[in-house]
Amino acid sequence: MKQVGILGASGYTGQELLKLLKKHGGVEVVMLNSRTYEGQKVSELYPDFEDDEIYTNYTFEQINALKPDLIFSALPHRVSMDAIEQLDDSIKIIDLSADYRFKDTKKYEAIYDREHVDTAHSAVYGLPELHQAEIKQARLVANPGCYATACILAAYPIQEQASHIILDCKSGWSGAGKDSAYAKDPTIIKDNLVAYNITRHRHKYEIEQFIKTPLSFTPHVIDTFQGMMCTAHILLNKGITPEETLELYEDFYKDSPFVRVSNDIPQIRHTQNTNFCHIGGFEIDESNQLVVISTIDNLIKGASGQAVENMNLMLGFEPATGLN
Repeated sequence: MKQVGILGASGYTGQELLKLLKKHGGVEVVMLNSRTYEGQKVSELYPDFEDDEIYTNYTFEQINALKPDLIFSALPHRVSMDAIEQLDDSIKIIDLSADYRFKDTKKYEAIYDREHVDTAHSAVYGLPELHQAEIKQARLVANPGCYATACILAAYPIQEQASHIILDCKSGWSGAGKDSAYAKDPTIIKDNLVAYNITRHRHKYEIEQFIKTPLSFTPHVIDTFQGMMCTAHILLNKGITPEETLELYEDFYKDSPFVRVSNDIPQIRHTQNTNFCHIGGFEIDESNQLVVISTIDNLIKGASGQAVENMNLMLGFEPATGLN
């Protein structure tokens, strides 16, 4: 039995992690750090949670003495890095913030307006469909952003055949976090659709590390708690049929257990509460524009589920353990 812990356990991501880890079967959760809710039962904050776990607030000295096999850091951007620097090098880490997602730390500093002070550690980008072998050997994994996950999976196989890619994304409001305006005032999003950061969202630059074709990215928040859709408008630079495109994607993802490719048009409801990404559509219009649609659950494949998938690879479990 492997021992794991969570830093920042009281947020939506931390709570989804706890739910997944409780049903995993191969791990024991030995730490649920939350400075705000220390000593309180998880069920007091999340009434649908039925077990008796209590939020902890261990010091880093105490955490290192516990010697867990792996720590999930679900702390905010710019905070996670400070915590990771204080963890013993024997502990494997999955960071769910953006602090280690960029190979170019200067890019991170420009986008997140914070100096990247941790020069001792580098991370593997934790998208298993691209980096499974590296994740298995990693000590530190940077869990991808939710929009980045949906967009990279939608566009990666076809990028060499494209001259420009437009990524039009819709997300449930949980992606903004437990302290967001949407959580505090649900009327903001009720019967509404909100576009934001329409040309310079942070995930655009995360996506551009892997999609080298020029791209545009606009996110929207929709009136649902969790779930995400990326509609990719791909301007093709050569002739390719829908059938050939489908075959290209099927071949690329043939060894990816959590990606399902089909001609069907994916729906958010079919990937909610799962770690799957559905990719489909594959229609080409008269202007040689291909439309590919991907859906994920922003809290699971876009965050906590993908983190468990990465943990499975790092600790020697089968990738789907605890996720089916």
